[in-house]
Amino acid sequence: MADTDVSGQLNTAGMAFGDLVRLTGQAVASTQQELNKTAADTTSALSQTLVDVIAVQEVEYDDAGTVTGAQTFTQKLPLIDVVDPVLYEWKQVRLQGRFSASQFATTQSSDSYVHSNTDSHGQAGIGLIFGGGYNNFQYDSSQAHVDTRYRSESSVGLLRMNAILEPRHDIGVPRPRQAVVGPSISIDAGPITDVGGPPAESRTMEVVITYENVDGDPIPGKTLAVDSAGVAWEYVGGVDQTDGDGQLTILLTRTFVDETADRTPVDVVVSVRKGIVSESTTVTF
Repeated sequence: MADTDVSGQLNTAGMAFGDLVRLTGQAVASTQQELNKTAADTTSALSQTLVDVIAVQEVEYDDAGTVTGAQTFTQKLPLIDVVDPVLYEWKQVRLQGRFSASQFATTQSSDSYVHSNTDSHGQAGIGLIFGGGYNNFQYDSSQAHVDTRYRSESSVGLLRMNAILEPRHDIGVPRPRQAVVGPSISIDAGPITDVGGPPAESRTMEVVITYENVDGDPIPGKTLAVDSAGVAWEYVGGVDQTDGDGQLTILLTRTFVDETADRTPVDVVVSVRKGIVSESTTVTF
């Protein structure tokens, strides 16, 4: 029986794959080193180059919350504050290998057998019926046998490589500071009162809104837009404009439908707006 053996071919393939892994690792490391050097050079150049950038942007409002003007303040800053250097890195490098090797062997054997037999018989004389004559008999036989055997061994394979090179996203450009010059709104929680009961049939809270100009002086006679995130509210005393102190008071009301209603204090967001000026705060009652 013939023997097959592909171990030598597979060993050679294993060595080749090992070399491929080693060379790929060296290539990745060398490329990443060059990428880092390029990024460092780029960052250094951007850091040493100064440009005029907007450091602060100022917007002015009047007492009605309308924009009346805007101006920007520039200063010399490194270009790196404006332009992000692109820093590339190998996120992933994957190798997958399958290899092929094959071998075929065959053996053949044969044998034969030949047999021959000859028998002769002669007769002579005079007869009334057959007369005289001669007879000869011969027997031949042969046999052949052929035996063929074969054996094969094979291995197939495939090689794949995936690599991802992408920029980093952990560096950003800082936004300029925003400065607002104009009126301001403040919201303060007032007293809480349970009405009816016990248990209370409703609960109220007074909220005081103050409207002031840029110098901190009150702005009287202004109507403010109010929103209380679904909780009912009304002007206290029916006054819907700020008074001489720039204040406006509203009354928030929670109504409990029956004795089993949940009376646990809840958070309510109160938002107040005048033109483009707005403010929000959370009160609990």
